[in-house]
Amino acid sequence: MRAEQEHRTARAAMAEAQQTTNPVRLLVLGIQIRSALNTAVELDPENLEVRLDLVRFHTIAPRMVGGGSKAARAEAAQIARRDPSLGSYARGYIAYRAKEYGLARRELREAVRTARTPATKTLALKWLGWLSQEMQKYDEAFAAFDELRASDESALYEIGRTSAFCSCEVERGQKALKEYLALHPSDENARKLLR
Repeated sequence: MRAEQEHRTARAAMAEAQQTTNPVRLLVLGIQIRSALNTAVELDPENLEVRLDLVRFHTIAPRMVGGGSKAARAEAAQIARRDPSLGSYARGYIAYRAKEYGLARRELREAVRTARTPATKTLALKWLGWLSQEMQKYDEAFAAFDELRASDESALYEIGRTSAFCSCEVERGQKALKEYLALHPSDENARKLLR
């Protein structure tokens, strides 16, 4: 299906954009990403993964290549029409990136509470945990990552990271990092946190 091809093209360009620092290449990639995502959503308007990638794109990309908060919010509204809990996640993500932490917290909590799918709950818990880390609400970060732990092994890393941030729950953090490293022995970031 052509929509899936366009989405794959956009994702490949997004992956490349994360690896490059060349401003000209980033500009070209931004235009390619926007074009491929817009084509994919035109061909398959019900594809929420494409719409989420559009939210991410519009939230992070500069206006020069078509990014902007107005477009991100419009996409989040389209998502919410199709899946209210995923729409809450999208609004929470936008608010988090805009450093509107109170709104982000409310939206992400709502997404966790009302999630219809495990994937939505996982996304919302991850971002709620990261937001809690950033706000230095470590008990809430631990709670989010503890809940996430059953479905996502990266929660072990985040428990260790939270422990390092707060210099608290040290034993718990080290235990989680050791479990994580047993699964991902080459992760240097986890090794650094364990020291």
